[in-house]
Amino acid sequence: MSELTSYEQQRLINIQSNEQLLIQLGVKSARTAALESCIISNSEKITKKRKVHSKPKQNSAVVLATRKSSRLKGEEPRPLEEDADLTEDKSESLEDYDGSRLVTADEYFNDEIKSNAIRVDGHFYGWVNPVIMNKHGIEPSAKEAWEKNGGGAFSFLDPTGTGKKRKKGILSNAKADALKMFKKNPNQYFYRHNEPGEEQWLHDWSDEEKSLFLKIANEHGCGDKWGLFATYIPHRVGYQCSNFYRQVILKNGLIFDPNYRYTSSGTPIYVGLRR
Repeated sequence: MSELTSYEQQRLINIQSNEQLLIQLGVKSARTAALESCIISNSEKITKKRKVHSKPKQNSAVVLATRKSSRLKGEEPRPLEEDADLTEDKSESLEDYDGSRLVTADEYFNDEIKSNAIRVDGHFYGWVNPVIMNKHGIEPSAKEAWEKNGGGAFSFLDPTGTGKKRKKGILSNAKADALKMFKKNPNQYFYRHNEPGEEQWLHDWSDEEKSLFLKIANEHGCGDKWGLFATYIPHRVGYQCSNFYRQVILKNGLIFDPNYRYTSSGTPIYVGLRR
């Protein structure tokens, strides 16, 4: 080994002197401290790297595609086994659920919206619009309308009450079935059809229609029996009212319905009737 230069000798002396000083002060040697620091740093990097590449837990909630706005314009809904008659369309109950904690309307909206909102219990308590009822000779109650126009037992396999049940697995033509129920079950009829001779509007809802919707809800309630509800809104049918309710009215806090909860993004989710 070659002799150290005077510079290297002085540098070695300085290092030894510094180490002695650190020992006297109770501090580990610079070399040891640096080595341990390096080990800790590398360990942190490895840990972080493992966290990044670890497989995340799967969310048990199923996230489905958002329903397109064309439904608001009157696009025909999927065939419903429930016939839109004694039950309401709940097809969006979990459609937009993002897995977040669901909260009530009172928990989600601010004080100003809460103070102005119409509050309902999720039920429509009216009957067919009196103008339409008198014009077409529709009976004054659901029971009378059903019994005086053939009666029978209602079921999902026999929605018209004729006694002829369709076979399980065979889809019914809900629109054709509803057409037969104009006087026997107006709610079922008006869910998919307008008053005879009236044109169905498929464009976006106007502010005037929205105001009329809120007026009817305030007077008669809302949340089910959308066929009957629609008889008060010219040119609209029940499933259009149901879609407008979920996608506009509830989403903007214009009506508070206890049967719905809200995701963190403000999407109303149907959670069931709470009588």
